[in-house]
Amino acid sequence: MSYVTIEQVTKGYENQVVLNNISLTLKKGEFATLLGQSGCGKSTLLRSIAGLEDVDVGRILIDGKDITYLSPRQREVGMVFQSYALFPNMNVFDNIAYGLKMKKVKNLKSKVKNMIDMVDLIGKEESYPHQLSGGQQQRVALARALVMEPKVLLLDEPLSALDAKIRKSLQKELKRIQKELDITTIFVTHDQEEAMTMSDRIFVMNKGQVVQSGSPSEIYTSPVNTFVAKFIGNYNVCNMEVFCKLVRTTELKGNEVAIRPEVLQLVSVGEDSLDLQGSWEIKGFIKDVSMAGNVLRYEVETEECAFHVDYLHHRGDMFEQGARVHILVPKKECIIL
Repeated sequence: MSYVTIEQVTKGYENQVVLNNISLTLKKGEFATLLGQSGCGKSTLLRSIAGLEDVDVGRILIDGKDITYLSPRQREVGMVFQSYALFPNMNVFDNIAYGLKMKKVKNLKSKVKNMIDMVDLIGKEESYPHQLSGGQQQRVALARALVMEPKVLLLDEPLSALDAKIRKSLQKELKRIQKELDITTIFVTHDQEEAMTMSDRIFVMNKGQVVQSGSPSEIYTSPVNTFVAKFIGNYNVCNMEVFCKLVRTTELKGNEVAIRPEVLQLVSVGEDSLDLQGSWEIKGFIKDVSMAGNVLRYEVETEECAFHVDYLHHRGDMFEQGARVHILVPKKECIIL
């Protein structure tokens, strides 16, 4: 049964449609990510769920209750912002306790202490925001939202302002806490790797619509259109007529072909043992070589277009710029768009 339901939600500003008839559902305890480029509507959708934006059309339900027109305080959701939004004149304990104090909750101290322990801030109770690192401030913001025991946790790019090492560490911590509390979570990001790492399910958004949803593996290996292929996996996307000319075949039908860079193989021109079983071959030369972490990326120019080919970088032989090569394209890895 669906725990969160977004039903045909539409939202616009003046003459611009920001959310265009969006419908989606989440299960209880699911970690879902709204993924897309800036301006695609993901943050507007999150703010609409929180009650910070009104919708023009549609309904929003949580645990079977229609919350579309309720105030933010009545919705039983917790939200963490990119900017942390901590009270600078309050220490860690008081920042986390603020919402509980407003609701005059009993056992306030024990609830706050438990949350401080959960987000690993023991010993920082008396510290003020300016005395904390960015990662610690974000933990306070997360604890402040979770201590209210919301039905749904909303996260609006909460890690984007942090450096890479801290961000990766907090990704693991956030996922651990989410699973430990079994809290339904909606996470907004434009970072594809972050979405793949953290999500149970991803909703890819473009121009105010959800263009594809699925598990990280489904989204990565089976993009439904050119936008998803290029945005999610750095696919090589080639016009069908051009691709068929390169591989000398007439058996493919469609508009475009998408191929992941890591499934392609390079072989030096002149090698005797060129095994083409189950593959097509394209001739080209190495135009550029670059490194991205432990991945070695080759840009291979052919007579019609360029292809990116990714290898794990390790000691040993590598192709030099200008080298002439064959690209081996596994037929089963070609996705028709």
